[in-house]
Amino acid sequence: MQFNSNIFLRARQLLMLATLGGALAWTDVSEVTAQIPTPAPLPRAGEVTGGVPVDTILVRGNERMDDAVIVVTSGLRARQTVTAVDIQDAIRRLMASGNFENVEVFSSGDPATGVTLAIAVEERPLIAEVEFEGLEHISESTVRDTLGIQPQRPLDPNLVLDAQTMIRDLLANAGIQLAGIDTVLTPVPETEGAFRLTFDVQEGQRLNIAQIEFTGNETFSDEELRAAMETQEEGFFWFKAGKFDRATFQRDLLETLPTFYGEHGYIDFAVASDTMVIDPESGKARITIAVNEGPQYRLGEFEVEGNSRFPTEQLERIFAARKRSVLGLPFGGNDAREEGEVFDRAALTAATETVEQMYRNEGYLFARVEPIIERIPSDTPGEPPVVNVTWAVSESSPFYIDQITIAGNTYTHESVIRDRLVVFPGDIYNEDRLLQSYRSIGALGFFETPLPLPEILTNPEAGEVDLVFHVEEKQTGSINFGTAIGGYRGAGLSGFLGYSQPNLFGQGKRADLRVEYGYGRSSVTAAYTDPSIRGTRNSGSVSIFHTDDRYRGFSFNDGRYIRTGGSLQFGIPVPNLRWTRAFVGYSLSKYQYEARDEEDCVGSIFCQPSALASNLSFSLTRDTKNHPIFPSAGTRQSLTVTQTGGPLGGNGNYQKLTSELEWWVPVGSIGGNQPGSRPIVFAFGLQARGGAIFGDASRFPLERFFLGGTQRGEQLRGYEELSITPLGYFERGVGIPSAQRVGDAFVTLTGEYAVRFNDNLSLSLFAEGGNIWADAQDINPTQLFRSAGLGVTIVTPFGPLGLDYAYGFDRDVPGWKFHFKINPTR
Repeated sequence: MQFNSNIFLRARQLLMLATLGGALAWTDVSEVTAQIPTPAPLPRAGEVTGGVPVDTILVRGNERMDDAVIVVTSGLRARQTVTAVDIQDAIRRLMASGNFENVEVFSSGDPATGVTLAIAVEERPLIAEVEFEGLEHISESTVRDTLGIQPQRPLDPNLVLDAQTMIRDLLANAGIQLAGIDTVLTPVPETEGAFRLTFDVQEGQRLNIAQIEFTGNETFSDEELRAAMETQEEGFFWFKAGKFDRATFQRDLLETLPTFYGEHGYIDFAVASDTMVIDPESGKARITIAVNEGPQYRLGEFEVEGNSRFPTEQLERIFAARKRSVLGLPFGGNDAREEGEVFDRAALTAATETVEQMYRNEGYLFARVEPIIERIPSDTPGEPPVVNVTWAVSESSPFYIDQITIAGNTYTHESVIRDRLVVFPGDIYNEDRLLQSYRSIGALGFFETPLPLPEILTNPEAGEVDLVFHVEEKQTGSINFGTAIGGYRGAGLSGFLGYSQPNLFGQGKRADLRVEYGYGRSSVTAAYTDPSIRGTRNSGSVSIFHTDDRYRGFSFNDGRYIRTGGSLQFGIPVPNLRWTRAFVGYSLSKYQYEARDEEDCVGSIFCQPSALASNLSFSLTRDTKNHPIFPSAGTRQSLTVTQTGGPLGGNGNYQKLTSELEWWVPVGSIGGNQPGSRPIVFAFGLQARGGAIFGDASRFPLERFFLGGTQRGEQLRGYEELSITPLGYFERGVGIPSAQRVGDAFVTLTGEYAVRFNDNLSLSLFAEGGNIWADAQDINPTQLFRSAGLGVTIVTPFGPLGLDYAYGFDRDVPGWKFHFKINPTR
């Protein structure tokens, strides 16, 4: 078939914005091609067997854009052969540029010697300015940034419609009625052919809910159903504003109410209709929701089919187990679901998700557990219908991890990141360990959080997955400086300068330096820690210090001490125990004591000569916590034994034993539990700490134990610093000398219910108990000083800060105590 000499290709967008009376109207424009005769129809693309040579390409109808730009964009070239398909592609390219409302291509001339192509275009108006008028309750920048509305671009009708829809939805979600929205194009005199696009919004009154009522409900009252919904009526207090949010209301209708009824066996429940009546004067609304409850179902038979990886009995127990507890804590009685009880659809859904998670943790990425619910009507009047439930399991095959890639790190060495992983090439894919690795990388503190979601690239044919962890570097080093007023035995001015870098050389090495100098102060501390010596899993640290300790934050009343020395520590992983490390350390330090009143030294720990402490320590630590500051899962156990003096030289001869046990478990979350979802996590934790000294430590009283407060010694919130003594509770500086405030044994216990908002903020409710004894033989865990309170911890560029407000039950006068913590570790 021959290529027709009069090629006619027309691509017209049916809708076009034009300014008519200051509003949007739709029209059809053809002025550009009015003088051109109508050519013959184009052959269908499938019928074209050849092309025609093009001699010249012309452009018509353009005012704003150059001819050359249009020709280049079309992809057509002179002195080349083109087909109908080439012409169609050229029109598509030009229309896709967004610059044109209409594009047509014509031809003239002899196809044997070369034709002339004419590209006739109709340009869209250039939008020089975009304005919003009348917006009060939503941000103009939200609409601009979300949709990408920018000036100096051609008018996009679809973008205009999207903006109108978004404004309408945002106002509805904010409970604001929309009275009207007009879109106006106004010529800009300064620029020929340019227009100002104005969105003129007329906001109505805020919509508040005065009343929510139900019809068709017999089992549950209106009050019970309203309590189950997130949408609430306005009330007397400020927190019951009754604001109407359309998205929330739709979620109540489609999810909240069906879930509530499903928990009680009404699985046929449906919302028949919802009606809103609005008072135009007050803007208050009355909502009527009509429901069909349906019958209440009882649980019949429960079966599992298609499973081979897990025994049927194990899967059945997951649905059958029913935990009852307070605040979601993992203790309390366990009741088994039995045949004939009310069917709980929400429990079935939760159990199904648990089983699917079990399969994913064993590498079965494509495993599916489909709950099949069979309704069995009752044949006996008065007997409720039942449901038989079957889990149809489709296991597929397990996946193994092939490659693990780290992307985005430009400063931090890859080995530092890989050391935080608990998933490895060759392992069976495990979603829990992937999540733990993801959180552990974020907990390094070297990268912007939240981290992007790890990529999981599957190869079904090979049964393998590749994992890609994405990170984005952030500034980690910090310089701190400041001044302080006050001093020992008088007032004075002092200052400090500090530098901290937890990711030195990008290798996770840590360097800290702090210098303090001024009236009555001269302290220097320098430390260096290498968590991976020469690329191995062996760690080491070294520090030197000169601490003129005037007890910033608190003090013994009867003196001070100066400590000068250094320390070394070396750590190695314990073979075959992934989370366990052993440490050996040595320190040598000199203590100098100065009593406040040297003429009256009775009972003061500072009335003694200088002493040299030579310490050798051994410790064993196992840590599986998922976050160093805000854990929500995992455990930590540590045991440390220290020998001072004796065969090591120096003064004194004693052994110090300390131990710590910590356990965390998640008890719920808000916002999902997948990597990258950043849920708010609820966690419960228990901690026990204890220590004892054996031998003569009298020359080193500050190496003994003291209890109370949060700044120094052992923590017990709700009490002043140093106020818990072997003789009982004594306010600081009152009643007994400092020598009777220290002991040779202690025990503290803490229970905590924490809300982990993110990696930078945590809120907790806690209860604590602790005591101190003069001798390890006197330890009695039943005799503890008790407290309870509320705490918040926030991570700042200068480190973690903690605020606690606790009630001390066993003080002479029980009451509340406020505590401030810098760099809290527990």
